[in-house]
Amino acid sequence: MPLASCVRCNKMFTKVSSPVCRNCQEEEDADFEKIHEVISKDETLNVKQVAEASGVDVAVVRRMVEEGLVAQVTLGDTSVVCGQCGAPAISMSKKLCQACLDKLNVQVSKAQAQIKLTKKQDVQIGEYNNAREAFQAKRK
Repeated sequence: MPLASCVRCNKMFTKVSSPVCRNCQEEEDADFEKIHEVISKDETLNVKQVAEASGVDVAVVRRMVEEGLVAQVTLGDTSVVCGQCGAPAISMSKKLCQACLDKLNVQVSKAQAQIKLTKKQDVQIGEYNNAREAFQAKRK
């Protein structure tokens, strides 16, 4: 089982499925219930509105949306921004704008073009037999 850092208290713990440790799990469940109650009343709210109505931190609501625990919430005006330039991102999973994604693809293509694989050496006839004989001689 992999070790992970709890998203609430930053302590290391053995991660099974949840991103929070056992000590923080009750708080996580309570926050989820608060968010779920608010969403069940009004599904048109965005992340910021849900956080204000439920009393839960915006970062917690956003994390639950990103993890797929809360699907009805729209990002609204607190949408994901590009990690490179700060422009609106393509999606929550990519976290890059189209321009930065294109630049990254160009950089990857250039790096791949610079990588040269070494030519595979040809095995000469009889080389295998010499290796086999040496191996068997060591074996005796």
